[in-house]
Amino acid sequence: MHTREFWVLDDDDRELVERLAVGLGETAARVLAYLILRREREEITNAPATQLAVRIGTETNRTAVADALSRLEGRSLVSTTTARGGGRGRPPKAWHVPDGPEATVERVYERHAEELLERASTLLADGTGELDPTGDPDGSAATVGLNWRPNGLHVPFHAAADLEGDRWERLSMELAHYRGSRRALDAVLSDDVDAGVVGAATVVRARAADKPVVPIAVLYQRAMTALYTTREAFGEPLSSVDQLRGRRIGTPAGSETDVLCRLFVSQTAIAETIEFVDTGGEERKALRSGTVDVVTGSFSDPRRLELEGSTVDSILVADHFPIYGPTLVVHEETLFDRTALLGRLLERTIHGWADACYRPDDAVRAIAAGSDETPEEVRRTFERAVEEFATADAVRDHGWGWQRAETWERIETALRQGELLHDTAR
Repeated sequence: MHTREFWVLDDDDRELVERLAVGLGETAARVLAYLILRREREEITNAPATQLAVRIGTETNRTAVADALSRLEGRSLVSTTTARGGGRGRPPKAWHVPDGPEATVERVYERHAEELLERASTLLADGTGELDPTGDPDGSAATVGLNWRPNGLHVPFHAAADLEGDRWERLSMELAHYRGSRRALDAVLSDDVDAGVVGAATVVRARAADKPVVPIAVLYQRAMTALYTTREAFGEPLSSVDQLRGRRIGTPAGSETDVLCRLFVSQTAIAETIEFVDTGGEERKALRSGTVDVVTGSFSDPRRLELEGSTVDSILVADHFPIYGPTLVVHEETLFDRTALLGRLLERTIHGWADACYRPDDAVRAIAAGSDETPEEVRRTFERAVEEFATADAVRDHGWGWQRAETWERIETALRQGELLHDTAR
């Protein structure tokens, strides 16, 4: 008889696992991190990483490990050899990675960018063309149109734009700010920007109107729209949808938050009793003046009223009606004709997302300098956005930005049933 020792991932390895998970999903990230760390340790470099070793080292079941290793092999992120030993029978396979942590993370993000573009073309471009990754974007600049003035939700884009080094000099990244999803979408359609951040409902309505726009990555998996009010304006704590019966809701007409609010209440029996008031973007002013009882906005908007001393209550639309949040979209022609540029842009954005989670200080300060928020407020907004809106099964299984056709179909069906699919204001 003899004993065998196995190395096991621990808390010190969490950052590497989570960085890899941005481009792989959780299980494949644990497996790849384990193989990377084995490679880095001289005392176990020569020991074969068999499937049994990987299962024990990652504390993951046989089926999940087998699936993860298959995915990693298919993306050329790991290689296989034959484990030699003194046992009888066919020697087992063993896996290894060719590079260390940084180089492997870069290759993971590059492959993930390619997958996101392939998925966008397959699921949502209706077979209108083929991706052309052969172009050379070196020396180019890509512009991303953001859907509002600088705020905490944009931390990953500022982190991406600030990346330095030879790798990133090949494609610079510029940011432009627009007042709402519709204007960001218009900038994409008119080729003023290469990509834009647009709310999911706005994307679906544009596609229903035959606009050539394609989402390439879901930035946040859940919509961030909230209905909120103060105790002074509402007269009582707001905790349920039924309390909106007979109330006035203030919302910017035709905006993403307006559409999602109307979609939300259309699913209830009280929709006909509600009066919608166009606030023209001045929601807090309308609430303070008593013009309305409730207003719409982002999940972080109530915080400003709280800082002014008000007691604020809110209801998140996503808690009652699941729908994608802000999404990165492109013109269909850009997807097919400038695939290489978009691939590099997505790589940069994926790195920016990871850096925003671990090293956000520079991006946070830049956003605070261009807004009326403190760095602490900017950071708090992003951290809450990640915690409450960025995680879903699709991300846990496949990585950041992953989208599913059935989710888009469900949003379209809901908008159609609520008679909100077509934008009558345009």
